[in-house]
Amino acid sequence: MEEKETPSLFQHALKWGLIVGAISIALTCVSYAVDYSMLANWKFGIFIFAFLIGLTIYAGIYYRNETGGFLAYGKAFQHGFLLMAISGLVSTAFTILLYTVIDPELPAKLTEVALENAAAMMQSFGMPEDQMDKAMEDARARTENQFSLSGLAMGYGIGLIIYAVLSLITSIFVRKNPPDEIV
Repeated sequence: MEEKETPSLFQHALKWGLIVGAISIALTCVSYAVDYSMLANWKFGIFIFAFLIGLTIYAGIYYRNETGGFLAYGKAFQHGFLLMAISGLVSTAFTILLYTVIDPELPAKLTEVALENAAAMMQSFGMPEDQMDKAMEDARARTENQFSLSGLAMGYGIGLIIYAVLSLITSIFVRKNPPDEIV
């Protein structure tokens, strides 16, 4: 009987990072096709975020099981961080393609949707009109930059910090010490 070769941590994280990145691209494409404004909806963003965190935990447990059923916290962290960094890079590259080649007008449309959402939220809180005008000016500048090439690159850089924090958390669910080790 032939023994199955165990994948390295990097190989496994790369494979699953590409899978999660592809799923992220597919969700972005479906959202764009159905209603592009979903891409600026924070509730939809939270759903996608939770879904991708779930996939990261699943992939980590899958790796743990492939490597003998035990995985140290540090290795679980490395796996999760690499997976998210690769997935984020794939997703960011596709977003750049979407915003610059597929639909160069999309960043402006998303800016308007985001500003409409922000104005509605400010009005619901009863913000005075003069304060709201100033806040909307600031929001416009930040939002327009967020959809630019430099904004996307900066977003990925900030994302790496977020991925590290999330990996610290997801590793709690993925790690499993052998029974003779004390936690």
